[in-house]
Amino acid sequence: MKQKSSKLVRRIFGILGLIGLALVLWENRSSLSNFVPLLTKLRWYVLISVVIIQLCSYWLNGLYYRSILRIFEYDLRTTRLFEGALATNFVNYLLPSAGLAGAGYLSQVLAPEVPRGVSVLVQLMRYAFSALAVLLMMPVGFLLIYAESNKGGRSLLDVTVISAIGITALAVGLVVLVQHESWLRRVLHVILRFLKRFFKSLNEDKVTKFVDQFYIGYHAMTNNKRRMLQPFGWSILYIIIEILTFYMAFLAFGKTVNPGTAVMAYLFANIVSIFGGVIISTGVFELGMAGTLIALGIPFSLAVAVTTVYRIMNLLIGLPPGYVFYRQFLRSTKVEASPSVQEQTEHQTHNPPE
Repeated sequence: MKQKSSKLVRRIFGILGLIGLALVLWENRSSLSNFVPLLTKLRWYVLISVVIIQLCSYWLNGLYYRSILRIFEYDLRTTRLFEGALATNFVNYLLPSAGLAGAGYLSQVLAPEVPRGVSVLVQLMRYAFSALAVLLMMPVGFLLIYAESNKGGRSLLDVTVISAIGITALAVGLVVLVQHESWLRRVLHVILRFLKRFFKSLNEDKVTKFVDQFYIGYHAMTNNKRRMLQPFGWSILYIIIEILTFYMAFLAFGKTVNPGTAVMAYLFANIVSIFGGVIISTGVFELGMAGTLIALGIPFSLAVAVTTVYRIMNLLIGLPPGYVFYRQFLRSTKVEASPSVQEQTEHQTHNPPE
């Protein structure tokens, strides 16, 4: 009975994924229609290199996952993690939740070898490292622009500082929240008691076990700070390659701009999507990117064309294979782990890796 119900659930999620992919393409139909007339002006050899570089960025995500999972003594194939990165990206775009949906789905990708609490922590650290990489790249972009001209100097500096403060405040808030384990557990207990009034089937023991697994992973990271430099390095390289991909969209039109312009447009687009992505995943990133380009003096038509080409290429490269791997991981997910895996998980829960 459970097996039949699990198949039904996986089929429903598979159909929802296909509907979501169709909705994403429908919501971007205007960009798709604008994309066709631009094809005659594009340098196709540049776009082909964009495809290769974009796929390399997903492979870097796989290397990040592998390096940080090794800290917890888990060794998974990079190919599987590469596929998981594409599937997680698909889920993040499909469900606007500022990345939380992807963090939850990654636990499904890494199951049953990796406990769910550790999987979620791995994805949250990816977001944290990316945010830190953004903070490090901001002064670089600002100096590149300011060195060439004083265009928008004061306003650009103000926005840069405000954005940096916002990201830092958010990061510090999350760190403080995680570090106060006893306080967090008490708050979670109160929330669970409240939710159980409406959801009688809510299993408090499973939530507690999830939090235990999360903190086992957290303490393993804090005890291996030097080993965290490797996944952080992959995160920085990922951001650099993404910015390079965006800059190549200008080259596809035969245009060259100050590299700082591409850096700041990409970073601000990500900052806008962090906060706006809680509500809607479509259009927020594009608006932030095009708006930054225009504010930095890029002509309106070129700013819109470059943003359109970059995002269409980004969607076409990432979403279709992401949907395929999304379905693949849904099919491979088991309702219950085998006894040996359960025993291994319980052993790790009581004996965290050093």
